[in-house]
Amino acid sequence: MKNLKSIYTVLGLILLGFNSCEVAKDIDDFEPLFTLDSETAIRDEASAELALAGAYAGLRNGGDPHAYILPSLMSNLGQSSVSFAIPGPTAYNNNNPIIDETDAMSAYQGMYAVINRSNWIIEKVAELEDELFSTPTRRTEIIGEAKTLRALAHFYVLRLWGEFYDISSGFGIDVRTTPARSAEAFARKTVAETYAAIIRDLDDAIATAPDLRAKFFANKNFAKGLKARILLYQGEYAVAAALAKEVIDDASGDFELTATFEEQFDNTSIDILSTSEVLFGTKGDPVARTFFRNLWGFYVQATQSYIDLGATGSMMVAGQDIAFDNTRISSQFEDRGGSFGWVANKFANRSEDYDMIYHMRMAEVYLIHAEALARATNTVSADALASLNAIRIRAGAITTGGDGFETYPVAITLDEFLEAVRIEKSVELGSELGEEWFDLIRYDFADGFGTGFQVSDFVPTATDPDKFILPISTVSIAAGGNLVVQNPGY
Repeated sequence: MKNLKSIYTVLGLILLGFNSCEVAKDIDDFEPLFTLDSETAIRDEASAELALAGAYAGLRNGGDPHAYILPSLMSNLGQSSVSFAIPGPTAYNNNNPIIDETDAMSAYQGMYAVINRSNWIIEKVAELEDELFSTPTRRTEIIGEAKTLRALAHFYVLRLWGEFYDISSGFGIDVRTTPARSAEAFARKTVAETYAAIIRDLDDAIATAPDLRAKFFANKNFAKGLKARILLYQGEYAVAAALAKEVIDDASGDFELTATFEEQFDNTSIDILSTSEVLFGTKGDPVARTFFRNLWGFYVQATQSYIDLGATGSMMVAGQDIAFDNTRISSQFEDRGGSFGWVANKFANRSEDYDMIYHMRMAEVYLIHAEALARATNTVSADALASLNAIRIRAGAITTGGDGFETYPVAITLDEFLEAVRIEKSVELGSELGEEWFDLIRYDFADGFGTGFQVSDFVPTATDPDKFILPISTVSIAAGGNLVVQNPGY
């Protein structure tokens, strides 16, 4: 039998530190649909599209998308379900991650698999002629989509295993921009170098990716939104605000807030995969499920403190006691009692077939715009306040000047405003990608770790900044001849 080199081979033992059976299992998960000879299989539009489908499939992490749920364990928005009170999740809740913990290794492997699949597509499709494609632009669009996926996966790795919050840090990640043809290991890049590689990919994607094929494919506006998020992380506030505003002002009508919060999660039909709210998401259907709802049910449940944030949380602003939430949390979490507790129905309840992992929604773009503009100008402008209040108004907030679920008033101070944005993101995006954890870290770092806003004020066990990010697998480090340096504190 021909000795195939899979286009989707995970980066190998040296990079990922997985044994041969685990690597083979990852490949076999996609046979025969997504296993192709790496050097010759991408030869025309059909094979290029097949390879691209495999790269998108990788964002499901082989049905085990822990990269999206670990941050919410660390923020204490989620906790280990009573039925699965095992060391790994408990350690994340206690902000003391275990080295070589299985879920983290799975997440690391899954994201580098997406990167490697994207690299094969970018290299091989670039070698083809435009005449092989049904439309003159499809070849460059495929490359643009693959670069978006590569940027997204690198970003997910960086913020879990790199000091993403500090642009001056040497603890970036191993950036891969060519396919893995050997077991060669590479040293990690600095954070600045990592961000630069990600931004280059996104700039190319903004220029060449499709306007919109479907919400479960990468597109120009998602690339812009992701770049705005990354610029916010980097502290490039003015540019982040401008780019977020560009997405908000898109005139196509394809990207806008839904009329109500609840309707975008109506998983009773395939319509959940085409809502205007989504910039880009990984779809689940009766054949290829995301299994994300399983994680936010049997494995992880919402903490009572998060439920209480929506039920009783509030902030005093200029004499008003403004409630953080009205129904968004209660409408998306169900108390099933017993060993399950608060289970998220945000992705799909037990009887429905369609669900989605939301890589970015329009609500986040509004909140990026609000925070970035306020930080850039060091004041709460009318535009920044409007973006924050747009999300609350969509959720049912009113403006009377009284107490309760009200819009935030013009009299809000900058510090109050930034805290309101952070809380709003936690309420609006809770259980989706763990953004609330990275916000805590960013806010703490912006004030100087331990001197102003502190993660430990909200997550009491999170007292060691070294433990804000995860350890790299020692198996991977050893297999690479100790070329990759372990994160501080591990």
